[in-house]
Amino acid sequence: MTDRALEGVRVVEFTDEIGAYCGRLLADLGADVVKVEPPGGGVLRRTPPFVERLGEGPDSSLAFTVLNTSKRSIVLDLDHEADRATARSLALNADIVLEDFPPGYLAARDLGFEALAAERPALVYTSVTGFGQSGPHASYAYSDIVGQAMGGVMTLAGDPQDPPNWLYGNQANVSASIQAAQGTLLALLHAEATEQGQRVEVSAQEALSLAQETAMQTWDLQKTNRVRAGGLGMLPFDLPGLGIVECSDGYIGLYVLAPGGADFPVLVDWMREEGGAADLDDEPYATACSSLNMATLTQLMADPSAAQDMGAALPHIKEVVADFFAGRPAREAYEQGQSRNLLVGLVSTPNDLAENTQLRARDWYIELDDGGGSTIEFPGAPYRLSRTPAHIDPAPRLAEHTAELLAEIG
Repeated sequence: MTDRALEGVRVVEFTDEIGAYCGRLLADLGADVVKVEPPGGGVLRRTPPFVERLGEGPDSSLAFTVLNTSKRSIVLDLDHEADRATARSLALNADIVLEDFPPGYLAARDLGFEALAAERPALVYTSVTGFGQSGPHASYAYSDIVGQAMGGVMTLAGDPQDPPNWLYGNQANVSASIQAAQGTLLALLHAEATEQGQRVEVSAQEALSLAQETAMQTWDLQKTNRVRAGGLGMLPFDLPGLGIVECSDGYIGLYVLAPGGADFPVLVDWMREEGGAADLDDEPYATACSSLNMATLTQLMADPSAAQDMGAALPHIKEVVADFFAGRPAREAYEQGQSRNLLVGLVSTPNDLAENTQLRARDWYIELDDGGGSTIEFPGAPYRLSRTPAHIDPAPRLAEHTAELLAEIG
C-alpha cells in the first residue's frame, strides 16, 4: 500500500469550530490526529443538520463529520487536574499541537506553547483564533460572521443595492484553517530539519482579508473603497455576455469577453444558428456586437467613458441575450456554450454537484460509514497526490478512542 504523506506524524488537537478543518486536512493526509473533546462534545457535535436516520445527537452531526474525518477522539475535562495531566502527556508525545481556544486559555491550564516547548523544543504549536494572540482585539468575542465582517469580504459581497452579504458557510473559519495547515506543515519541515519547533499563529480576520484581493491596495494607492458590484465583478459598467443569466431551470454565469474563451461574435453566431438572434444583425446592433471582444473590453476598462459610444445598443443586446437563454435548461446552455469555447459556467446547486459528470468521471465522491450501519456519499480530498494520496476515514464517535489512547500513554 502506498504510504500517506504525513504517516507517522502525531497531532493533538484542541479545537472546535475555527481550527477543526486544519486538523482534518492533516488527518486525511495520514497524520494521527487525536481530537481532545470536552465532556458531551463541543459546539460542532450539536450543530445541524443531522443524519436523519440516526436522530439528533453528538455522533450524527454532518457539520462535525465534514470537519473531523480521519481523527481519533478522546474526552478530557481540562478543568480537572487528572485530565489536564493526560492532555499534557498527549501533547508532549506529539509533533504538533493544534488549538483554537481564546488567547491564554490553555496557558492557564499548563498547556500553553511556552510550557510545552520548554519540555519538547521540537514541538510545532498552532493557534487559530479570530484576531490572533496579540493586539487590542485579541480577546474579543469571535464567530464566523464576525470574522467575515472584520475581514472585509462582506462589504464586497452582493449586488450594489444590497446591504453587506454574509457569504454562505463558515468561510472565515475555513480560510483560517487552510492557512493554519500551510503554516503548520512549513513549521513541521523546519522542525524535522533543525529539531526546533515554533508557534504558528493564525488570525481568521487576517486569513480572510486575503480574499479581498486588490481591494486594500486600491484604498492604499487610490484612496478609493471598492464596493459591491454583483455580477459585474470588477467592471464599472454593464455589458452583454457578462454576469449571471437566468435559464428555464436555474442560472449560468457568462464571462464571454474574458481572456481564455471565444469573444461575443461567437455567442451571436450560436444565437443566429438557433433563431434567437432577433434583430442583432440590424444596425446599430450589428456593429456593436462585432466590436464586443477582448480588445474592446481592455479599452473600456482603461476608459469606461468609451462605452457611451455604443449608446442605447448595449441594453437591447443584453436583453436579447437574456431572452435567448431564458428558454433553455441551464445545463444545456453550459454544455452548448463550452462546446463553442465560450466561458459559460453552470451555477451549480448541491444536486448539480452530485450529478456532475466531471466529478463522477474522476471518482471524486467516496462512501463513508455514517456510524449507523449505512453509508453516506462524501466529497473527496481537495488535492490529488499520485504517490502519497489522501485517504478519508469516518469522523470519530465521541470518546471513541479514549481507552486505546490512555493505554498508549500508559
